[in-house]
Amino acid sequence: MRKPASEKNQSEIAYEVLRQKLLNREFAPGARVRYGPLGDEIGMSATPVREAVGRLVSEGLIELVPQLGAVVKRPTITDTTELYEMREAIEPFAAAKASQFIAARQLKSLQATLDTMQILHRSVLTGKKQAMEVSARFDKSDLKFHQTILNAVNNQRMLTVVGDFHLLTEIIGAARHSYSTEVLEMTIDDHTQILKGLSKRDAEWTRKAMTVHIQNSRQLTLNQLQSECPQ
Repeated sequence: MRKPASEKNQSEIAYEVLRQKLLNREFAPGARVRYGPLGDEIGMSATPVREAVGRLVSEGLIELVPQLGAVVKRPTITDTTELYEMREAIEPFAAAKASQFIAARQLKSLQATLDTMQILHRSVLTGKKQAMEVSARFDKSDLKFHQTILNAVNNQRMLTVVGDFHLLTEIIGAARHSYSTEVLEMTIDDHTQILKGLSKRDAEWTRKAMTVHIQNSRQLTLNQLQSECPQ
């Protein structure tokens, strides 16, 4: 039986809210996701929330545990390795292709995003903020940087696939860093090299810069997970 359009819409809304909460670290790995309270918070019944959770289960972000129900999955080293392998296989190619199509307004947006990351970094260096205080905003800028590049590819399938891979690694890696100034600086340096390649419309430079960035990010994530996660 086909569901009413309104119910579909509510399920989609619940799905987006849940994904954003994962990105914002509102649900830590191992935390329970309660359908009723979450539905009350969003303003809907538990049914569309349950459907949204089902989608996140299929994506490997939530798991159904006997006696507990829906629980945010604790990422394993295998999960993380597989995701980064997929990103490294596809995203450098996507970035290289973007270098041939990216518009001036998108380059400007990338620079503005990088400027934001640098401002956040400086606020930590000067002692105005602690690294963890800026982590959510820094991650949001990081994700926006990559999404802007993907939007320039002009390939909807690639945008969807690579965009999902990146979002999954952002969610899995949400609690991975100590957010030292070195981590922030390395990410900024990587992005600077990517933007330089895009600005020069140099496909090979951009491809190499993106490869290095993904490898660096993978290593940071795995270093953190090795001491706390099962294989």
